[in-house]
Amino acid sequence: APRPAAPPAAPPVAPPAAQQPDLPPPPVPVPEPVPPAPPAPVPDSAPQIAEAYGIRFLCGADDIGRVVTEVRRRGKWARRLRGQEVSSASAPALLLIGAPSSGQRRLARMVARALAEVEASSGEVRSVHAEDLRDAGPEGLRSALEEHAGHVLLLDGLDGLILDEAQGAAYASVLYRTRLEGVNDTALLGTCEPDRVGELSAASPELVTDLRAVRLPDLADGRARSALVGLLAEERSLRLGSDAWAVVEREAATLRPRGRLTGARLVEAYLDRAATRHLGSAEATQAIGSALTLTAADFEGLAAELSGR
Repeated sequence: APRPAAPPAAPPVAPPAAQQPDLPPPPVPVPEPVPPAPPAPVPDSAPQIAEAYGIRFLCGADDIGRVVTEVRRRGKWARRLRGQEVSSASAPALLLIGAPSSGQRRLARMVARALAEVEASSGEVRSVHAEDLRDAGPEGLRSALEEHAGHVLLLDGLDGLILDEAQGAAYASVLYRTRLEGVNDTALLGTCEPDRVGELSAASPELVTDLRAVRLPDLADGRARSALVGLLAEERSLRLGSDAWAVVEREAATLRPRGRLTGARLVEAYLDRAATRHLGSAEATQAIGSALTLTAADFEGLAAELSGR
């Protein structure tokens, strides 16, 4: 007879596990740090207006109030050193960096009054254009500096005189030697187009180092033009209503230079034309004697008209 099947083998019994020591509970997961909020956009600051000696100035990248203070202190220092053969005894000198009609003459008047306050200048502004110096050559420039001693001399086109003339290096040398190797009582303000500063610095680093660079406002910018409209309006006892400001802020940037009508001259013509329009109405004519308030109608279409469009 067949044998009965053997019972299945019991599964092996695992040995008892060794007793584990008590462990602290795992740390609580640390959440990922919340990323910082992006910084709030910084609103563009309005163009700064400086005022000194009864003259107001629309600043560019430089604080003109600070520049005028520096000039006055430098002039006072130079006056104390007069009679000594040291370069520091020369009158202050500035390099005005800006497009034509960016406030060069207005700043020159402020500088002249600052120097007159400390008896370092007559308070008078003289001007000469680079074109007027070409026939006489570098020695003519030396003569001009001597002729205008004791005054502020605005040299219009200094960059062109040095960079565009065959004797440019000689002109730069005359300025440098007259100011630093001698003693000069002419406060010099030379003008330079913004896109030529690097070229001028490379051509005459010694001269550019001696001149205190001043960045004038960019009057191709619509906000700067609007700010200048406000400054000029106050000087003319003109007020602009909110509707007028809306037009100015919208259209000032569209003004296009024409010939010599550029920069501050263009903005001035824009405001004066609006005032003329206003005075053409019977109501405005009867109101002459008090501040005039210009309206949107006085400015509508003026930008296109002045730009020849």
